[in-house]
Amino acid sequence: MSAQQAVQHWADVLALRPEVRASDGSVGELQMSLHKAVYQTKDVPYRKVNYYGEITEPTPNLVGFFARVARRLGTDDMGTALFHLDQGMGGGKSHALVGLYHMANAPAEFFATELGQAVWEEAGQGGTNLDLLSPKVVTLTADNFSPGRPTEVFGPAITLFERFIWSIVDGDMDRYKHYVGMGPNKDTIRTALSDAGRPVLVLLDELMDYVLPLSAPAYVATMPDEQAFLSALMDACDDIPRVSFVLVMIRSERDERGYNMAAQDFRQFIADRVVRNGLTIPVNEPQDFSSIIRRRLFQAVEGDLPSSDLARSYIKAATGPFTTKVFDKLGGNRGVAGFPGRVEKSYPFHPELMRVVQEEWSLVQGFQEVRSTVAIFARTAMHWVDEHKAGRWSPTLVGVGDIPLTVALEQLLSSGLLMGNDRAVQGWRAVAGTDITSSDKSHGRAVAIDKELRNSGVDSRQPAPAVRMATALMCYSLVGRAQGRRGATKAELLASIFEPSFFGTAEFNAAEEVFNALTAEEGLGALSTDTPTNAPARYSLSIKQNLRMYFTAAKALVQRGEQEALVWNVAQQIAQNSKGPFEQVITVDRPRIEDAKLSDIFAEVDSNSTRLVVLDPRRWTLLNGKDNSSRVEISGLFGLGEQALTVDNSASCIVACVNTQQRDHARKRAWEVLAWRHVLQQIADDADDDLVQARSKLSAAESKLKDAVLKAYRHYAYLLRAGEELVIEFKRFEDDGKSALHGQAVWDQLIENGRATRRGGLSHEYLAALLQTFDRALTPREVVQAFYKNPAFPLVTSIDEIRRVIFDLIEHDWELIDSSGAALSVQSQGQIQINSIAVTLQPRVKAEPQSPRSEADSPREEGDRPRSDASQQGGKDDDSEGAGSGSGGSVPQGPKVYKRYQLDLANRSITSHEKREEIWQLFRELAKALDPAFFHERDHQLIDLKVTLTTAEGDEGRVVAKGQEIGARVVIEEDDF
Repeated sequence: MSAQQAVQHWADVLALRPEVRASDGSVGELQMSLHKAVYQTKDVPYRKVNYYGEITEPTPNLVGFFARVARRLGTDDMGTALFHLDQGMGGGKSHALVGLYHMANAPAEFFATELGQAVWEEAGQGGTNLDLLSPKVVTLTADNFSPGRPTEVFGPAITLFERFIWSIVDGDMDRYKHYVGMGPNKDTIRTALSDAGRPVLVLLDELMDYVLPLSAPAYVATMPDEQAFLSALMDACDDIPRVSFVLVMIRSERDERGYNMAAQDFRQFIADRVVRNGLTIPVNEPQDFSSIIRRRLFQAVEGDLPSSDLARSYIKAATGPFTTKVFDKLGGNRGVAGFPGRVEKSYPFHPELMRVVQEEWSLVQGFQEVRSTVAIFARTAMHWVDEHKAGRWSPTLVGVGDIPLTVALEQLLSSGLLMGNDRAVQGWRAVAGTDITSSDKSHGRAVAIDKELRNSGVDSRQPAPAVRMATALMCYSLVGRAQGRRGATKAELLASIFEPSFFGTAEFNAAEEVFNALTAEEGLGALSTDTPTNAPARYSLSIKQNLRMYFTAAKALVQRGEQEALVWNVAQQIAQNSKGPFEQVITVDRPRIEDAKLSDIFAEVDSNSTRLVVLDPRRWTLLNGKDNSSRVEISGLFGLGEQALTVDNSASCIVACVNTQQRDHARKRAWEVLAWRHVLQQIADDADDDLVQARSKLSAAESKLKDAVLKAYRHYAYLLRAGEELVIEFKRFEDDGKSALHGQAVWDQLIENGRATRRGGLSHEYLAALLQTFDRALTPREVVQAFYKNPAFPLVTSIDEIRRVIFDLIEHDWELIDSSGAALSVQSQGQIQINSIAVTLQPRVKAEPQSPRSEADSPREEGDRPRSDASQQGGKDDDSEGAGSGSGGSVPQGPKVYKRYQLDLANRSITSHEKREEIWQLFRELAKALDPAFFHERDHQLIDLKVTLTTAEGDEGRVVAKGQEIGARVVIEEDDF
């Protein structure tokens, strides 16, 4: 059995207190509130005397202080009556006041606790007969009331004097008015204290919280009266037996806040009288930390702790190189000698960790001492208890390297060790995440080194020695050490991963392997090495490092979502500033809701303008082998495919989309930009050289990002008519110098593809050819709309271009015809009403040569058009469909002949594409014959229409509705087809 197995693990000996477990290691309310305990404005556990006794370690200072107050209240001894507690934030002042309140308010319960028994013994030394006689407690919680304003607790009182009187008379209004009428002087206070008829304990907490608003212009005139009252109270308490006054007022150099001159003068006034009348004492000493923390975190244990056996196992393992190269080099009272005694005091924490807290961290002015220590160690203890209970490794003693940064980093950084320096906090957070471990233990240089060491067969008898040693290095580096040094020696770092399971040389060699890996060139990025002339080398982690170290640390703070958002922002800026001939650039964001409707996503896209639609690369990408969803949604945007949207102007829409592989490259460039932005936030304003260099790096990174985004947007898509079908052309720029974000580059490629025209490049012949494909003449407005709706028409640079080419047509054998059939005279482009629907554009009718008229010929009326040969012979017009030519039929001679055309198509199957196409052609011919635009040229009389459509319910479209609108009788029957 190994030495480690022979000793019971501390997690099996000590049980965490319920509140530690219930608060997930946060310990709940670390800072006690006298106001909550006395006035019970909140159900805090420490309002109960027994609970308070359980979590309070009877340290010598605390016991001695309580005994002094107890003797003053319980005897006629005229010793010190005024006590001033002036430790910094977190120094245990409120904790002590709560204890004094319990001692005076419930003496029987208090003196039954372990703390109370120690106080009773201390107070009764020398045969003193202690008799508290149910003291009266006057509790003035100055952090819970304001000058000039009454509260429920203190009735009508609005000054310190009035609140004191209200408390001492227990709210008796008559007595209150009597004493207040006597004025805030020493005689009044002496009388009130004497009339109480029992010991009086006055507790004034957080005086400066009251003084600051008192120094405001509205109340500063009352400040002398408040000073006079406090001075009189101090004197009166000193004169009257069995009265004690305990005041909490943090010294200015220990207070975190700044005060104006009036408040500072008030503090100095009170401080001078404390020196004259009372005693300023601390309630805790640094050496009390370990016992206080153990008491706050763990339940009491009956019997002895196994600290002695554990210490012997450490000493037994500390042989060979560990003795000569590690423990002998640590210095006095840190090596093997005296180790058992130190372990007994610090158990289950390593003596070195307690030494760092008590002798180094506690010297930092901003460190909040007990409160911060408990917050850090609560998370630490709970983490290792859970690891041990789960059957995983946990340290035999919790050492300097065992504060788990995965769960306790924020408690460590916010403890005041960094003096509230946000830049320093950010820097150390980055160092911890980059050089040591991420919150999920998956990243960090030390994590990677542990993996490399395991793969190399290095066995140090623990799962993460590099993380453990690097954590110790960070804890040693956070604050300056003795003689202005920083960081740790090699011996200290090797000791940080020592375990009593070590056998000697093999484990020492493994520990050295860990040390060498961490301190090598490829080791910790923020490592700094200092080699003094006559002292061992020192290693430290620092946030004051070169820019590359800043950059490496900053990259760990950048989230993938931030990178993708930056890529998209840059893409939008480029597109909006480079739209070229396009009338509009529309950027489409990734929807916030994953299953958003496509119609909502593309709601703003359809418009009657030439537009470049740029898609968010966080949702739409092409050519990654898995781009089907992007292609389906882009097709839907054009009104095609399985998710087709209802759109009117898809022909004038060009979609720009990112390439998947190039997008990943752009995202990496965004990562660099964001990291350099973080670096700039961390560099001190006076570090001119670093600032200049970092800004240059950022500028270069932003330029590379822009280039990467341009290259990433290689794809564009547009609608094309192929015969009778509409298809989407997905195109890609192969030239790195071109991008789908540059409107001009896209437009030029569309020209090359025959899908767009240059300014002035559209010919009237081409437009004429396009117009002659229609079955009827179009209005100017319809011509314009065709350029945006019909993919057979090219994209043009502007409506003026359409106006120009229409005018060219008019000058070359086309004309505008009004509703009466008369041709309009157009002398310039500006005369063309481009949005008109009252005229049509059609080829000009040329006059035919006339033969000499015979006597039988009847004269034509002015405005009649020439008749074709076919019409003169009584036959039909050559253009039997009456579409496109714009010429009307000639007036036939003689009586008209009408015929009835009947088609009977019974039960024809239309399940195949070919059959449906045949039926569609029939309906199209019927539509041409009945076209309202040419109805005046036809002599239709009657129509008898009977249609039977057998289809799935819901697939009939608006056939029924349209039939009913014109008065058709509609019959719908069930069919067992």
